[in-house]
Amino acid sequence: MSIRLGDHFAKQGARDHSHRSITGSDFDKVINSGKRAGLDVVAHPVSFISGQDFDIKSHSKNAEFGMMRSGHGLAQTCRRMALGIWAATALLMATSPQALAATTIEVPNFGSNPDGLRMFKHIPDGLPASAPLVVVMHGCTQNARDYAAGSGWVQLADKLRLALVMPEQTQANSSNRCFNWFVRSDNRRDQGEALSIRQMVDKMKSDHGIDSSRVFVTGLSAGGAMTSVMLATYPEVFAGGGIVAGLPYGCANDNSPFMATQALQCMSTGHHVSSSFAGLPGGPMPSVPLPPGFCLFFPFPPLCPVGTHSSGGDTFTAAELGDFVRRASNHTGPFPRVSIWHGSIDGTVSPTNASEEMLQWTNVHGIKPEPAAQDTIKGHPHQVFKDAGGRVVVETFRITGMAHGVPVDPGTGTDQCGTAGPFVLDVDICSSFLIAKFWGLAP
Repeated sequence: MSIRLGDHFAKQGARDHSHRSITGSDFDKVINSGKRAGLDVVAHPVSFISGQDFDIKSHSKNAEFGMMRSGHGLAQTCRRMALGIWAATALLMATSPQALAATTIEVPNFGSNPDGLRMFKHIPDGLPASAPLVVVMHGCTQNARDYAAGSGWVQLADKLRLALVMPEQTQANSSNRCFNWFVRSDNRRDQGEALSIRQMVDKMKSDHGIDSSRVFVTGLSAGGAMTSVMLATYPEVFAGGGIVAGLPYGCANDNSPFMATQALQCMSTGHHVSSSFAGLPGGPMPSVPLPPGFCLFFPFPPLCPVGTHSSGGDTFTAAELGDFVRRASNHTGPFPRVSIWHGSIDGTVSPTNASEEMLQWTNVHGIKPEPAAQDTIKGHPHQVFKDAGGRVVVETFRITGMAHGVPVDPGTGTDQCGTAGPFVLDVDICSSFLIAKFWGLAP
């Protein structure tokens, strides 16, 4: 049947054209669909006009209109109409593809944000109470949303019901949008970028009831190095980390992002050096840093000299690396579990850094840097390091033949994820899935 509202809308004129095509039969279809779908709708919400047309100007055309003229009848009818409209709206929203699609949005206010980072979040539909949270950090020249999607974390969040928070660097802080993992004022607890990211975590906990025992952090390149910063400076906040093509905490401590001497040395060799000859001679300046990867492929002294650490060797010792983490906070344990990923031919961040990350975190966990087991996963060397209780606390992946980037494996398989792009490399293994599995978030 139909409810003719032409005269009503004629009186409204041009003020409202949004519902002129709605008829009683349309509502009947929605209500009946709702019943078939199992929705709890009121029975016969428009039955007061069933079986005949209703003209708002002619009372005689409807035998039941007399009931509407009484106060009680009118109130009852209005209630039925309201419930019918509510049920129709609920059904339309529930079946709308747009309603089912989780989106990534920016959160403008989340604390003092001392370094002016941007915050984005992705909340899957149906996020359960006490859900896990993953902090996902992009690399240089990237942005938060594209990296989270390309690396597969958005896909995994929707599948596994994880909340994501994605910090984004601004060009005001770094022209290439690199996180300043190497700057003293940004890689210390309760300072700069580290504090801004910690405040994002607190905001997510407050707004979405996140399980505080299941907060994790991961990132690529500068984001991977910033992952090391967060694990070291806030070890009580994070249950685990995933460092992809990153660097160990404490390797570089420059005074400014515009004079990243130690950072570039760490990227090239896995450590910084104190010699005044480090890098190209720069007159009165102590050094001019070499391009990333230079010393990896052209280890010519004195441009790439031996380091001058307390051990006298050319790399940090395990104890030195562990001390960097222990001194970053007053936390005494337990410490986060860490998954470490690096391409074997990375010419931007030397693979030496992956070895030093392993030394750092095995030392922090008080275990020997000797793998308890090693195998290959999808053709790539994989090692695990266990604590005294037999729990895997550190793992490493060395992706054979991969350059600088995050490994992905696009597809719909259980262990596949990601979309290839700049520094997001299709090498038939999805790091994001396996990191989530290492954390206990994926089957």
